[in-house]
Parts: sequence; C-alpha cells; structure tokens
Amino acid sequence: MDEAQRAWRRLAGWLEAHAPVTAASVPGPAAAADISATEDRMGVAFPAELRAWLLESGAGEATEGVAPGNRDFLGLVAMERTYAFKMEIERDDPSDDPEFPFWHEQWIPVVSDEDSCYGKFLDARSGRIGSFGDGDAPSFEVHASLAGLFDDTVALMEQISAGASPTAGHVEDGRLVWG
Repeated sequence: MDEAQRAWRRLAGWLEAHAPVTAASVPGPAAAADISATEDRMGVAFPAELRAWLLESGAGEATEGVAPGNRDFLGLVAMERTYAFKMEIERDDPSDDPEFPFWHEQWIPVVSDEDSCYGKFLDARSGRIGSFGDGDAPSFEVHASLAGLFDDTVALMEQISAGASPTAGHVEDGRLVWG
C-alpha cells in the first residue's frame, strides 16, 4: 500500500471514530479514467502518491473542513476548478519574477478554502507540499509529501481526541471544528 493511502486511511478512520458527520463528507474513490482525464485537461502528470490518494478518495468535490483551518481536501472536481482559477490569475496578471510565480503550472491544489484563496498545493516536480494565500507569496516545503500532510493532520486530530490540544480544535455534534 502507498504511504499516502496508508496515511489517508488513518485520517479517515479517525474521522469515522470521532467525527462521523465530517467523515460523511469524505469523497469516495475516483476512477482511474477520471484521474487521467483530469490530468489531460490540466496538462499536468500527477505523481504516483497523488494518484494513489485519489484512487482512495478523490471523486467529486471536496471534504468539509477536514484539513486544519476548516479547509477542505480537494477531490478531482474542486482540484481542477481551483487549478484553473489560479492559472487564470497567473495568465492575466503574470508574476514579476518567473522563479517565484503566483501560481506555477506544476502546482496541484490539494487543500483549499471555499474561495480558493488559501490552501496547500502539491508540486508535481518534487512531490513536496507548499502553501498559498491571498496576496501572499507561496511557501514551499510545508510538508515533505502528501503522506506527510495527512500524517501531520492526523497527529493534530489525535491531540484533539486526547484532549491534549483544545486550541487545535474540537468535535461538536459529530463534526470536526478546527481552532
């Protein structure tokens, strides 16, 4: 089993045990043909780790507030829409420094808020996770990999369920609420 799949299953298991309402928002597996079609439309080859996760949970839109900051892990539909939005902004108002663009064609959004202003991306060239924010320069190497992002998220969830970090968040009526 791929590391991203293992970490995602651990994350989904925590949700099922502690936040079943939030767990119900987790998309089902994406079909391999849908992943390939999304890659073709975006013009980006997805790294194996991303494909493995999407085969686990990539159909449709997105989770509801599963990622820290009450952000969503993106399914294929939301991933492609967010990518197109970011690329449109970069095309319409190109970054001054091509070495540090607002958005790069090899960045695949994996976490976002509703407005696609804040979130995280997977750099298809390196497999590392960076972050983006409205008007902020992107941050790089926020997590070493997609599996690392999931593992770090689960570690925070486990702190919540253990009562060790009440400031990280809580579960209310079966729903995970961060912060």
